[in-house]
Amino acid sequence: MKNSSASVMQMAEKRWGRWLFLLSVLLVGVFLSLQVSIDDNALDLLPDGQVKGDLHLLQRLGLVDRIFITLSIEKPAANDTEKLKKSVTRLGRLLRESSSFSLVMDKLEPGYESSLYTMFSPWLPVLMERDDLAAVEKKLTPDALDRAMEKLFTLLNSPAGIAVKKQVRSDPLGLTGLLLNKLNHLRSEFSMRLVDGFFMSSDSSHALVLAESIFSLTDSKNAEKIETELKTLFKKSLESGVTAEIIGTLPHTLANSRTIQHDLKRLLPLATFLLLFLLAVTLRDIRVVPVLGVVFMAALPAIGVTSLVFGHVSGLALGFGIVLLGIGVDFSIHLFLALGEEGERSGQLRALRRPVLFAWLTTATVLAVLLFSGVPSHRQMATLALVGVSLAVLFSWLVIPEIVPREKSRKQEKRRKKVLLSARLTPFVKKGLLVLWGLLLVAGLTAWPQLHYNGDLRVLDAPDRHVIAAEKHFRDIWGAKGDEAFIVSAGKNLDIALENNSMVYTFLKEHGIGPFQSLAPLLPGRKIQRENVKQWQQFWNEKRPEFDRVFLEAAAKYGFSESAFTPFFHTLEGEPGLLQPEKIEKSPLRSMAASMIRSPGRTEGGRSSDFLVMTTVSLQGGNLQVLQDWTESNPDVTLLANRIWRTEVEQSLRRDMMILCLAAGCAVVFLVGLQFRRFDGMLAVLAPVLSALSAMSVFCFLTGVELNMMHLIMGIMVIGLSVDYGIFVVCARREKQYATTSKAVSICAASSLIGFGVLAFAAHPALHALGITVLVGIGTAWPVALLVSPTLLEFGEQRH
Repeated sequence: MKNSSASVMQMAEKRWGRWLFLLSVLLVGVFLSLQVSIDDNALDLLPDGQVKGDLHLLQRLGLVDRIFITLSIEKPAANDTEKLKKSVTRLGRLLRESSSFSLVMDKLEPGYESSLYTMFSPWLPVLMERDDLAAVEKKLTPDALDRAMEKLFTLLNSPAGIAVKKQVRSDPLGLTGLLLNKLNHLRSEFSMRLVDGFFMSSDSSHALVLAESIFSLTDSKNAEKIETELKTLFKKSLESGVTAEIIGTLPHTLANSRTIQHDLKRLLPLATFLLLFLLAVTLRDIRVVPVLGVVFMAALPAIGVTSLVFGHVSGLALGFGIVLLGIGVDFSIHLFLALGEEGERSGQLRALRRPVLFAWLTTATVLAVLLFSGVPSHRQMATLALVGVSLAVLFSWLVIPEIVPREKSRKQEKRRKKVLLSARLTPFVKKGLLVLWGLLLVAGLTAWPQLHYNGDLRVLDAPDRHVIAAEKHFRDIWGAKGDEAFIVSAGKNLDIALENNSMVYTFLKEHGIGPFQSLAPLLPGRKIQRENVKQWQQFWNEKRPEFDRVFLEAAAKYGFSESAFTPFFHTLEGEPGLLQPEKIEKSPLRSMAASMIRSPGRTEGGRSSDFLVMTTVSLQGGNLQVLQDWTESNPDVTLLANRIWRTEVEQSLRRDMMILCLAAGCAVVFLVGLQFRRFDGMLAVLAPVLSALSAMSVFCFLTGVELNMMHLIMGIMVIGLSVDYGIFVVCARREKQYATTSKAVSICAASSLIGFGVLAFAAHPALHALGITVLVGIGTAWPVALLVSPTLLEFGEQRH
């Protein structure tokens, strides 16, 4: 009696310890979940390495974080253009006063034309290139000089003559105009015109303002903050009747983040309800609530651990958390059915130990493979799922035996007589199933080489109708930009960076590549400036003194004295200094120059980065390949282009996923071989996996769907899920320990289809890809596991 009491006491202590452990883990999970930072960053979708490095370079140049604001008056009246200018002026001032923006381009300051003329006049010798000198030579003929003096005489005798007298004396031939033509290389491809310094559309009913955020706009939190601030600034600055519209990274980041959040809020409750309904209908037992509760108990710590590891959790990873509802509940269902309907408890626990262990091991191994992915979002998803599934198995083993009654009923005795569904099939039907299965595998093998992988991240973009409409409106007003490339010249100091940028400029001119946007014609490197001065001096040494005689004769003809143009001759004879970047920074062009030059920042290792100078090139014909070949041989110059990124992303992800899929497949085959050893058993276990992969290949081929990274990551997940079905079915067939496997596998598959499948109705393309892939894969693996796997095992046993 004492021994019995002691045994009861020990069991009670074990139960209390078990529940205390579960409660502790749950409380820790709740605490960690409350600290979770949800952060959707587009960079998490990029593979590590060169591709992400290029995007970081674009961020340093400000291209990723630029905001294009179009101010519009829909029905402009006589005075509305002034309203538009006032709105631009106020908005520009408020943007510059804000601490959130580092660069603002709203207009050029008043009198910018004369300021530019005055600024560039002294620098003729350092900025005149060989082509410019050829144009100068045409101005030196007697006829050309005579026409020039006649024009100056007329100008000086007009009302404007007093204002331009000094300018005429220092540059009677209008040579500075040749330099001002170089301003065309600063123009973007947008169709705009300057009106009093404002960037206006052709009908003057729209104005363009450019601002650059100091925060990364690929981060949804930063995007929310900037959007809120911009709305406030619009209210303060815009006149009545003037509206503002934004395009750029900002609206895309917000649209994606909000779409994911909307999907999660809508689909997570739906998945939970459908899963609870499924369990209630199939199990018809109030204890289905804790069966499902085990998954939620595991999900909270899993989310918390993921946040601790990565510092934040992305919306896509949380979307992947819905997957836990479909995966984690599988183990609870197998335990619940086996213990509740199979009879003797300890025997069933022993019988389940092996399939549960190997099913968890294969799933965990597949998820662990994803931890080696080069894409941060993949690693987040894998961590969350791996921790969640592992905890779900542990919690199921601790909780389910406690909630299933220990007494057997007559109803349970009857249920023990159930057999696997495949056992009821005739030999003819079984052979037919194998033929159909073989045809499916052949179709999958045939379709697989025909599939195309799309590495362009835009396929995972989810712009809403407002974003699409705003971008169309922008193109209608300012014109559509063509495909562009960005050539980035780096240097340890600005002089070196400018030298490299001048090298880029020279290459583009010599090879006729363009149009392009470059600072090099107005701010060349020191080496180029010295060469220009040398060419200038050689040119004038050859032309004088013949030029002096002809020039002074033409001047005297129109009444000009010999000393009238003394400043001009001093320019020809003087020894000019070099043009420093500070001159540009103090000119009306400072904002344009700032958009092309970047000072050093700090790298992730804490080291100072290089100065950067950017040139933008319009890609036409085979320009890209020419640029790519040239930049590869110049280590201080980097070529950035969407076509290159797309290729690099595609190749990187394809290589990454192929390696991971191969690793996952090898790991699964190894584990299955370790457990079942014989070929027929291994084939039976792997049959659902092969079928799921074949079905997904055929589906994508028939629907013309291009594979993206989400299809591939879910393909790996389907491998882990499908093999679990095969393991449970084959164990049930071989060991003859329990006969509820068909029902359990069916409920598990249905729960996975719910957990994953609801994502097929997501608005976000990434989540939609998750759902549709699993619907096809698991939808095929389920019947194959129930019908084909036992049949393969049976035919294998007959041969032996």
